[in-house]
Amino acid sequence: MKQRYISITLLLIASVLQTAAQALTDRYTHHHPVIVACHWDNPPYEFLNDEGEPAGINVDIVKAVMHELDLPCQFIMKEWSVAKNTFDNGNADLILTDARSYQKATLFSSDNVLQYHRILADSVAEIRFIGRDRQLIEQMDDQYSRLKQKGELALIQDRWMHPERVEPESTPKEPYIAGGILLLAAIIGLFIWIARRHMLRATRRIADLNEMMYKALHMGNYDVMVYDIAKDRLTNQYGSVLPKEGMTLEEYTKRIHPDQREEFILKSKSMNEGRSRHFELNKRWNSGTEQKPRYLHFQGHAILELDVHGRPAYVINAVNDVTQDMRIYQAARDISRKYDAILSDPFVAMSFYDNKGTLINHNEAMNNLLHGIDSSLFKEIFKPQEHKDLSVTRHLYYPEYGIDKYVECHIQPLYNAKGEIANYLMTTNGRAAAI
Repeated sequence: MKQRYISITLLLIASVLQTAAQALTDRYTHHHPVIVACHWDNPPYEFLNDEGEPAGINVDIVKAVMHELDLPCQFIMKEWSVAKNTFDNGNADLILTDARSYQKATLFSSDNVLQYHRILADSVAEIRFIGRDRQLIEQMDDQYSRLKQKGELALIQDRWMHPERVEPESTPKEPYIAGGILLLAAIIGLFIWIARRHMLRATRRIADLNEMMYKALHMGNYDVMVYDIAKDRLTNQYGSVLPKEGMTLEEYTKRIHPDQREEFILKSKSMNEGRSRHFELNKRWNSGTEQKPRYLHFQGHAILELDVHGRPAYVINAVNDVTQDMRIYQAARDISRKYDAILSDPFVAMSFYDNKGTLINHNEAMNNLLHGIDSSLFKEIFKPQEHKDLSVTRHLYYPEYGIDKYVECHIQPLYNAKGEIANYLMTTNGRAAAI
């Protein structure tokens, strides 16, 4: 009986999915395709190419998603304000823009973000699918995720942003045909460059800014969190510092180290009230629990973003996890302190040499033992390829300095991470037998 219930449940689910798919293909046909409102002059994302056809990254993404859904689509390429009015008036089914500008109960947006666009120096827009048909948006969102997993979206990005990564089409074998094509392409390219030089410069700036932002976040180990002042909610924008559901500002503040908490509260209040627009972040934040704290060291910046009326709306926090760097710095400081402590030992004379036996440093006890003579006089003791500790008795005979004594020395090789000799350490107990 239990197996029967499971089978019935699976059949019901399959029927619902099939009905949903049929509903979309019934609503959108070749006589009534999915209408997409686009900007006609926003390369390389949306624009009309030289043939007057829709082109760009967003256009190719929509075509790929619609192909997977088996739905026809038509692009309306207008000046951006006209394109927005076309969608707002219900004459288009879909638009690709920042979801924050379309926060209405009758509109639906995709979970996936197609692009990140920097609008102002302190404002980043999230380009998503926006539409009135919830089922269409959900199906597009699902197919977008599948295409992303298969790597097809990365190919679209490379085709526009990094054409050098895309394998070229097979070229004609005949040299004269190839030469003619190259010459024709050069002539056409020259005229296009002259006619559209200003647009191409703008395109390069947009592409460079987006590429720079992506590399800065991805390679710099940055996390971006956005605090919605009205909703009192701090969520991940890039990275995974916070839980998926986010947290309130009070919950976030409680995790800051007590020594830095009061300063953060004052700076956050000033920014949330609009009295300041920016402050630097340098704090320790507890990513563990109150019983078992695990502090991460964050450095970065917080920037205030205003709404259309000039009122505080969002606080964008871009932080870099420098916990490992701080640990390395602390370890280096500990080693330095230990080194200083060893050198200051008055009972053990010691000196450090490079792997060729040249003196690097020695402590006061060694200086007193030699009465100011350069301790590199021990240099001839060293054997560059010697990997074993060496204990020797050295006869120091320097009548011009009044020295005639025997000194017991212990020489120990020190290794680097590759197992190679990096330095030698020589120590004595400071005793000498005078002749």
